[in-house]
Amino acid sequence: MTDTEEEGDPWIVAACPVTPELAARIVEFADRDWDDHEACERALAEAGWDTTGEDVGGFEEWAHSPAGHHVYGSGCFFMPFAYEYVLDPDEEARCEHWATLPGWKNIAQPSVDTFDGQLEAVVDQFTSLLGPPDHDVTHDSRPAFNHHWRYRVWRRGDNALVVAPGLDGFSYSQFEHLFVQIRPLPATAPLPDLDELPEFFTW
Repeated sequence: MTDTEEEGDPWIVAACPVTPELAARIVEFADRDWDDHEACERALAEAGWDTTGEDVGGFEEWAHSPAGHHVYGSGCFFMPFAYEYVLDPDEEARCEHWATLPGWKNIAQPSVDTFDGQLEAVVDQFTSLLGPPDHDVTHDSRPAFNHHWRYRVWRRGDNALVVAPGLDGFSYSQFEHLFVQIRPLPATAPLPDLDELPEFFTW
C-alpha cells in the first residue's frame, strides 16, 4: 500500500514467512547448477520439498516449500513470499485464496510499512547468512506506485540470488509481490542495467 492510497481502501498483505532454516536451505540451492533444472528439482525433493514433477500445480508452480510457498520458473527458482492487493469485493474469493493455504496468512488493512517490513525481514535472513548483498540497487518507482523496487543481489558462483519486489502476474500486473529468486548469471557477467532488472528477475 502506498502513502497516496485512501485509508478506507480494503488492502491486504498475504504473507508466508521465510524462516532462518528455510533461508539456509535456499542458499544451498543457490550453489547448484540451475541450467540443469531436473537435477535441481531432485535436490529440492531430497530436501523434503514437495515437487510436482512434469505436472504443474494449480498456479503453475513446480514445487512447494515445507512452509507452504509456491515455487515457479523454468531454469530458475522463483518463490514469492508476500502479495499486496486491494480486496475488490468482486474478486474476494481470489484475493482470499492465499489465506486458505497452509503457512499463509492475510493481514487486513495493513499499515503502510507492512509490505516493506516483510521484504526487509527476508533480506535480513539472507544477510545474516551471506553478509551484505553484492549488489544493492534501486529502480525508479512505477507510475501510480509510490515506492521503489530495491534489488538485493548475492552472487553465488554462476548464479544470482535476489530478494526484491516485482509485478504480480496473478493480478495481471496491477499489484506487487515480494520474491526470492535464484537464476543463472555467470560470475564474470555484470548485473544487467537497472532498466533491465524487472524483466531479468522474472519467471
